Amino acid sequence: MKTIYLLTTGKGWESFDYDSENIKSELEKRNIIIGDGAKIGHRAKIGHRATIGYRATIGDGATIGYGAEIGYRATIGYRATIGDGATIGDGATIGYGAEIGYRATIGDGATIGDGAKIGHRATIGYRATIGDGAKVKTLFITGLLHAVNWYGTEIMHIGCHKKEISWWKKNYKLMGEKEGYSEDEIKEYYQYILICEKLYKSGNLKTSKS
Repeated sequence: MKTIYLLTTGKGWESFDYDSENIKSELEKRNIIIGDGAKIGHRAKIGHRATIGYRATIGDGATIGYGAEIGYRATIGYRATIGDGATIGDGATIGYGAEIGYRATIGDGATIGDGAKIGHRATIGYRATIGDGAKVKTLFITGLLHAVNWYGTEIMHIGCHKKEISWWKKNYKLMGEKEGYSEDEIKEYYQYILICEKLYKSGNLKTSKS
């Protein structure tokens, strides 16, 4: 007998016999869609409103979050975790024990290595490859005026402007004045720059030691 876990409101994860007659109604109650030919591993966990595409494969003990979408022929490895609202593209491969963050997007045909960690709202492009044990960090901040985006590299986005963190540190005040920011707003966004700098440097230090 193969057991899967479905998220039940007020009860958490409940186990069900995947081959039982009532599993179809249980999936319908949770608006879970599983395509033809899909394979769901033993003790996998599937959240409400998840969609698992045609011929996709979900490994033993994997967790598919609320509203996540798993594409056609995608493969989710043993004990991998797909966050709420994440999208896994057609033919993508998520490795053993990998973690895909909330609302992250993995492009068609992309490969995420064993134990890799992809941060919340990160976007991994079409046919991209992330190696075993890699960590892709991302940061999204809704500021008072413009959104701040950082994707684990030296580049930082504020509004429509994309510059190196070092550039922002030198020019933040001039850019803020040019965009009509008040003094307090300029100070606020400078703090965001410092946060991104700290995260970027800490990531580099971890990488160099490994």
